[in-house]
Amino acid sequence: MAAHFWHPELYQGSSRRRRYFEGWYWKHVTADLSESWSFIPGIARGERPGDGYSFVQAIEGATGRSWWFEYPLEAFSASTRKLVVEVGRNRFSEDGMRLELSGPDGSFEGEVAFTGITRPRSFPWAPGVMGPYSFAPFMECSHGLVSLHHDLAGDVRVRLLGEASARRVSFNGGSGYAEKDWGRSMPQNWIWTQSNNFPARGDSFMLSVAHIPWLGTSFTGFLCIGTFGGKLVREATWTGAKLAGLHVEDSLVSVVVERRGLRVEVRVSRPRGGILRAPQDGILSRRIPETVDAILHLRLARNGATFFEGEAGKAGLEVVGQLTHSPGRPRNR
Repeated sequence: MAAHFWHPELYQGSSRRRRYFEGWYWKHVTADLSESWSFIPGIARGERPGDGYSFVQAIEGATGRSWWFEYPLEAFSASTRKLVVEVGRNRFSEDGMRLELSGPDGSFEGEVAFTGITRPRSFPWAPGVMGPYSFAPFMECSHGLVSLHHDLAGDVRVRLLGEASARRVSFNGGSGYAEKDWGRSMPQNWIWTQSNNFPARGDSFMLSVAHIPWLGTSFTGFLCIGTFGGKLVREATWTGAKLAGLHVEDSLVSVVVERRGLRVEVRVSRPRGGILRAPQDGILSRRIPETVDAILHLRLARNGATFFEGEAGKAGLEVVGQLTHSPGRPRNR
C-alpha cells in the first residue's frame, strides 16, 4: 500500500475487506455548457467481509435528477498499477469512459475519450492535494485529485423513464474533471465546489472545507487548488494558510482563504440540486445534496492586487451539515 501514497488516483483498497469505500467522481460538461453530467463508480464494503456492493451513480446538472446502479462486489475490478476502474461493463480510465448502465429509471450507453489529463506534480513530503496528511493512517476519509481538466470527445445516449426515445448528449469539445475519495466514512460536515468552465479553457479550480476528526480532537480543514494560465495555485491547512471567512446562506456560499499576502475569495450560487448517496462505515447509507449547475465566482489577489478574477458556470457544489469548529484548531469532541 505504501507505493500508493504517490499515486492517490489509483485503487487504494486492495487489502481492505470491511467498512471501506472508494469512489471516483468523473464530471463532464458539453462544449456549449448546456449540459453537465457526473458519473461515480465505486465499491462499498460493510461490517463483515463479503458484505457490500459495487455501484455507479449518475447526476444531471440541469435537473438535479440522479440515478443509482448497484452491482455485486464481484462486478468491481481496479488496477493498482494504472488508473482503470470497471463496474460490470462500465469502464473508467485516464483514456476515457465506457457506459452500459440500465435500470428501471433510465439507461446510459456510450463512450467518451479523455485527452490532456492535468494533475499537478506531487512532492516527497506532499503526495497529492492532502499533502502530509496523506501519510496519516487513521483518517476517516482521504481525497485525491485525478484531473483538474481534460478534453472530451464522444457521446452518451440517454434514455430516461417517461421519455419515448433516447437522446444523444455530445461531449465533443467539452471539458472534464475527476477526483476521488476513499476510507471509512465521508466527513460529518463539508463544503465542496469545483469548476473548469472559466472563460479561458484549461483554467480550473476546486475547494473543499471539512470537519476532520484528529486523535480524539477535531478541526476544520480545507484545501484549494487551481490552474490559471498554466500557473498553479495550491493552498491548504497543511501549507499554513488560514480560513479567513466562511459563510453559508440559502442561495450563496462564500469562502476566503489567506496566506502570506495571497487572498482567495470564492462565492458560489446555491441552486437546488439532486441527491447522491454517501458512505458511512463503508456503506453508502447517507443522502447528500449536490448540484452540478452552480455558478462559481473566484478572485485571486496578492498584496491587495487582483491577478485573476472570473466566473465559471456548471460548477459542482455540495454543502453537507454545518461547519462550526474554529479553522485549523483541533479541539476535543
